[in-house]
Amino acid sequence: MADAQAEVLAFFEEWKPTLANMMASMEKRFTDQTVWENVGISKTTGFAEAKAFMDGFAHMYPIESGEVIVHHVASNGNVVLTERTDNFHDKDGKLIISLKLMGVFEMGGDKIVSWRDYFDTAKGFG
Repeated sequence: MADAQAEVLAFFEEWKPTLANMMASMEKRFTDQTVWENVGISKTTGFAEAKAFMDGFAHMYPIESGEVIVHHVASNGNVVLTERTDNFHDKDGKLIISLKLMGVFEMGGDKIVSWRDYFDTAKGFG
């Protein structure tokens, strides 16, 4: 069985260098039952719903690329906790969104079974 923590960190690395890479990584790692929840904002099941959410997000913000800065990571079995900053840039490389958040990943090998992100929804996406 794949190491859950290594798989989550690899998932973040796969987001580079473009939004298309991020979406390809999600498609590769999601199953039809994968639940992705941005607590207080959205909840999707499967890649198709996640893609629709990201398409809407990218329509509101001209995202071209994303990077994940992992500040802390901890795991126990197939559960991985991440404290991180997700930065999104436009086509000129300008930072347009920076989210400080905590994430919980439940892994099944190299597949994401469940992914929950917690952040200050009152602060917004600035």
